[in-house]
Amino acid sequence: MMDPITIILITQTAIFTLTLIVLIIQVRKQVLATRLEVYSKCEADYSSLLRMLTQQGQLRTIYDDLVKMEPGTWKWETYSDREKILYNYFELNYELVERVFVLAEMGWIESETWKEWEVWLTEVCQHPIFRDVVEDTAGMFYSEFEKYINEKLSNLLQNT
Repeated sequence: MMDPITIILITQTAIFTLTLIVLIIQVRKQVLATRLEVYSKCEADYSSLLRMLTQQGQLRTIYDDLVKMEPGTWKWETYSDREKILYNYFELNYELVERVFVLAEMGWIESETWKEWEVWLTEVCQHPIFRDVVEDTAGMFYSEFEKYINEKLSNLLQNT
């Protein structure tokens, strides 16, 4: 038979160890949440910059200059003024949907909420300029999101 003091020590050690493990897990989750918050702030700043440039009509000027440096790489130079406005709109929305996708993937929003975004996204994916945005920005977004969008585009093209 074991000594009661030994049993108490073993029990206390087990409780201490479990408490320490839970604490480590919570700290890791908090660090991850903090990193995500900081990155989200960067994305929000980028969105604000794009929004400001779009509202002032300067984003088009920047893209006009970028196309001159790499002619033939984008369809931008073939767009009408209206299509350039659509391109800017789709690009801003693409970045926003990426953030919502990440939140859904992390389980931070309900699946029903994500399904609402998906319905809208399916409509947007059918626009040829949106497909240009996806192609032009390849490699600039979260890889799982890009994979999801490319699969959605591929499925839509197969069903037409």
